[in-house]
Order: sequence, then structure tokens, then C-alpha cells
Amino acid sequence: MKRQRGVTLIELVVALVIIGIAGAAIVGVYTTVVARSADPMIRQQALALAEAYMEEIMARPFEGSSAPGDARDSLDNLQAYDGLQDQPPRNVLGDTIAGLDAYSVTVTVDEDTALGLGDDARRITVRVRHDAGTVDFRLSAWRARD
Repeated sequence: MKRQRGVTLIELVVALVIIGIAGAAIVGVYTTVVARSADPMIRQQALALAEAYMEEIMARPFEGSSAPGDARDSLDNLQAYDGLQDQPPRNVLGDTIAGLDAYSVTVTVDEDTALGLGDDARRITVRVRHDAGTVDFRLSAWRARD
């Protein structure tokens, strides 16, 4: 008697079901990874924006003649940045930064007595948010009167 080779119909169906379940699981994981792959880029851009604003503010003297609400290119002291809101973000000259329309930047400058310097210290907080709601980034720094 000859021995037959191959698989039965039941074995074939079971194998296809197992491969289908494994394939569906892999596609599900892949979809989740792809959907979240932009998050690190958005976070990195938010960090870069916060650092750029912070550098600009920290480069200004403690006191000056401009006040909050003045044109961005005329702000000459760190207190004048209090309440600044840019949507979309802008450069030092007040021009919008291309490609970053989904971000908003808010700056607060508060008197900070925690350092024990009275009104000679300020806490600067730059907050960057993304429209998608995935990023709400805050960067803070302290500055004392020269």
C-alpha cells in the first residue's frame, strides 16, 4: 500500500485560522505604532520652540521701557514678555514660523519669592501646546536682577 502525502482539509482550515489571527494581531500593533510615530517629532518641535523663546527672553535685561502687550520686536526687558501669546509661533521680528501653525506659545513672567530675593527675582515659564492635544510642554527658568 502506498503512503499518501499532503494535508487534510481540516488541517488546512486550522492553519489558515491561526495565520489569520496572528496577522490581525500584527496589523493591530503596527497601526498603533504608526499612529504614534509622530508624537516624538511633535514633542521635539515643542521643546525647540520653548528653548528658542526662553533664550530670547533670558537675553533681555531685567528692566526696560517696553511693557506687556507691546509689539514683539520692541520688547526690551523680560517683564514685557509677561502674557505673550503667539498662535502660530513667531520669530524675534514677529514673523510667523512656517510649518508650525499647529503650535501655540504662552509666556508668563512672575515675581518669585521662593528664592528669597524678594522682588529681585522672576520665574519665566514658556508653555507650548499642539492643536492635536498630544503635547502640553512647559519650560521654566529663574532670573535674578543683575
